[in-house]
Amino acid sequence: MKFNLSIDIAVVVSLLTVFFYSCGQSYLAAYMGVFYIDPVVLNFPTAEKINWGFLNCANRLTYILLGGLLLSFVLYIFALLNIRFPSNLKNPFKSNKQQYPQIHNQSLTDEQRMNRIRLFFWPFFICILALSAFLTFAAIDIKTTQSARKALENPTQLPRVNANGQEFFLIKCGSSLCAVIDEKKNVSLVEPKNVVLLGSNFKDK
Repeated sequence: MKFNLSIDIAVVVSLLTVFFYSCGQSYLAAYMGVFYIDPVVLNFPTAEKINWGFLNCANRLTYILLGGLLLSFVLYIFALLNIRFPSNLKNPFKSNKQQYPQIHNQSLTDEQRMNRIRLFFWPFFICILALSAFLTFAAIDIKTTQSARKALENPTQLPRVNANGQEFFLIKCGSSLCAVIDEKKNVSLVEPKNVVLLGSNFKDK
């Protein structure tokens, strides 16, 4: 099988970008949903979504890739065990019995066997990747929701900011608006230019 290196790299980069973007979108939707805020209102940039996805899903992607590598290795071993020894070589795994000539279409039979293995493996592998991605998004949603609920229960653990002359705690900032909350758990949307990060956040640093 021939591969075009530039096309293969482009496909891999595109798939990784889509995966991290989806992870970031899932993270932001789960986090902001606890505060009843639609992430679309804050207008998060695409690059920021990809960054959030990388921070939250890179380790899980590593597990998925390791699983794919293990499956590929198993396929290779399975294919290797089905390789027949040439007729002019002695097979050390068989007793010294009478050797029979190789069937004239044996190579075709072996090729058909390998095609059946590939036909089974790739749909199975794609299903495993899809299931892994689904479980990853589900895990991110659950973990993020729990983290956001803790922040809602105790807003003072969020960064302290000043907006329009009042003191708030910063939830998230997008390119259009920032979501802030006060000690009474009132959520407000303010423009990013009016948000000032207070120096009191760094007293214990």
